Amino acid sequence: MSNLPLTAAFAAYDRTAPLRTGEVRPDGIDLTLLTLPPSEIFARMCSGQEFHASEMSMGAHLYLAGTGDSPFVGMPAFPSRAFRHSMVYANVDAGIDTAEDLNGKRIAIREWGMTALVWIVGILAEEHGLDVTSVEWVAAIPPRVPIPMPPGARMRLMQPGETLSDLLDTGAVDAALIHQAPACFAKGSPRVRRVFADYAAAERAYHDRTGMHPIMHCAVLRRDVHEAHPFALASLHRALCQARDHAARALLETGTLAAMIPFLPHVMDDTRATFGADWWPYGVEANRACLERLARYAHQQALTPRVLAVEELFGACVLR
Repeated sequence: MSNLPLTAAFAAYDRTAPLRTGEVRPDGIDLTLLTLPPSEIFARMCSGQEFHASEMSMGAHLYLAGTGDSPFVGMPAFPSRAFRHSMVYANVDAGIDTAEDLNGKRIAIREWGMTALVWIVGILAEEHGLDVTSVEWVAAIPPRVPIPMPPGARMRLMQPGETLSDLLDTGAVDAALIHQAPACFAKGSPRVRRVFADYAAAERAYHDRTGMHPIMHCAVLRRDVHEAHPFALASLHRALCQARDHAARALLETGTLAAMIPFLPHVMDDTRATFGADWWPYGVEANRACLERLARYAHQQALTPRVLAVEELFGACVLR
């Protein structure tokens, strides 16, 4: 019996590269792995379900799961995780000395509902008293799925010709929450600074305090493929786990370094001391607390009509 041909799309990660090279192969599947930017993958999957499988924004996945009619079935494989204290920027004249000063300000974002924003808004609200209804939000683009704003919150889209960087640099907005450094900051503008100046210390303290290593993306399979070929979900999930393990072993190899990080052995020793032997876990149980917190933030920010249970996000055959 011939294998099932499937096309999947992921960014250029070390933890998915073995699926692209064929070093790891999902059982019963002939997989073609495309390498694309995550924003393009999400847009093409959310608008037209263009690939059989892909990585997916957790924000979009939560929204779609909350509708009760998602075109995707999730897998608890998480190719992207990141701390987000580094993404809080302010204009130096805005009177924002600490994160507690963000209330009542005009804040620029890329789009409401993107996972990085869900995390940092949730953290700012929970730990620094941010009231999302006090903020005038200014978004670069509308959400990739039709996520509403929370009741009482205000948002406008940027006008043609406006950019987040220019608005922040000129003081037209007071602050920005953006996962990539604004061009003005990258160029060394004296008018823009990070609110968490020592963001590395803030992120480490956040992890030490909460145990969270924020999840950004999961993996999904189109529901029609899952219903026609029920074995495929578990097969793809196993392969993603094997590919992750392959990448982890390479990072621990000290003879020839797998990444262009001169002190990589030191970094990996510190990583394992901080996060444990399984420092990038897949599966539900190892990530339950993180997923539950994200589901709570998603509901608070109107992505979902209620706080979703973790089990609602993933196929039954991969819940472990």
